[in-house]
Order: sequence, then C-alpha cells, then structure tokens
Amino acid sequence: MIFLKKHLNVRYEFDGSPQRQKIPELPYEALREAVINAIVHRDYFQKGANVMVELFDNRLEITSPGGLPKGLREEDFGSVSLLRNPNIANLLHRAGLIEKMGTGILRIHNLLQRADLPDAEYKFSDFVIVTFRREINKTSGKMSGKTPERILKIINENPSVTIVEMEHSIGLTQRTIERALSKLKKTGKIRRIGPDKGGQWKVINLT
Repeated sequence: MIFLKKHLNVRYEFDGSPQRQKIPELPYEALREAVINAIVHRDYFQKGANVMVELFDNRLEITSPGGLPKGLREEDFGSVSLLRNPNIANLLHRAGLIEKMGTGILRIHNLLQRADLPDAEYKFSDFVIVTFRREINKTSGKMSGKTPERILKIINENPSVTIVEMEHSIGLTQRTIERALSKLKKTGKIRRIGPDKGGQWKVINLT
C-alpha cells in the first residue's frame, strides 16, 4: 500500500471548504481489500511464486499464486467464501484488517462503483489476477483538448490555485499545465495578477 500510494495519481477537488479534498485515481480501500485477499488466499506451497503488485500506464494488477481454492467454482467467486488459509484469515480478522469473511470482493465492487470507476476484472488460472483499469489520459502526460477547459474551471473556482495543485488535481505534468496556461493567456481567457508567489489568476472569459 505504501508503494501504491507513492505511485498512483491523485487529484484535488475544491468544494468551498478550507481543506482541499484529496481524491486518489483508484480508491485506496478497494486496493487494500485486493492486497489482503491476495495474501489470505494465495497458495503458500507453490515455491518460487509471490504476491505481485504491478503498475502499468492503463491498469494495476495484483496477482495471487495458486488459482482458486479446490472446490470453488469461478461462477461462485465473490459470493461463496472458501478459505485456503483459515489461520491467516482468522489472524487478520482479529487484527481488524478483515471486517467480515467473504465480503472483500463485494466491498471492492461497491467502492469502485461509488467512485464511478470500472469494476475490477478477474482472471483465473494457476494464479488469480485482479485488474483495476486506469485512465490513460491521466498518466500519459499529454495535453488533451479538454485540458485548458479543466484548468479554466479550476482557476474559476480557486483563483489562488498553484501550478502544483493543478498538477495534482488533473494528473498531468507541470510542463503540460504550463503549456495549457500559456494557451489560455494567449487566447485572452485568463491573466495573472501579481507575482508568481502570492498572486492569483483572473478569469476573463469562461467560454
């Protein structure tokens, strides 16, 4: 989870309150459930295999060795609980890392649905692989046609917003943000009032 929090994108939303809201691109609680499931249900007798967390431009994959426990059918996955490692599951339950046995897949589904994100995808073989889809435009570092519009909206909501805050909010690089700001200034939609530090933006034209 430390690795994921370090490398996943976040954005900031401004709702009028003094504190900005930090929104990760994928819900941390859903990822935590997936990691715990991988640890609890993996086959520890499969030598040379480990739980793997892999981050790609368009997806995040968490792989658990061993496939489904014997007796659990693919169509029952997520609705029927069959523990391969009951002692580990009971230990994590007592430690407060598992709320209720057999509810992890449903929690992942609900958390992603609440965040308006695609549902997790599952593949079964000698491994169980759960895939979380990422939005490519947030990780590519390229300015899309809507980037200036999004920046204009952020500035309109918070004229004192910094480039770093815009970078986190949109999930693009500082250079991309600066290019978009330059475009907005050239087209007469915004202008800078005051110095880089301590100044603010003024929206001239929202359309």
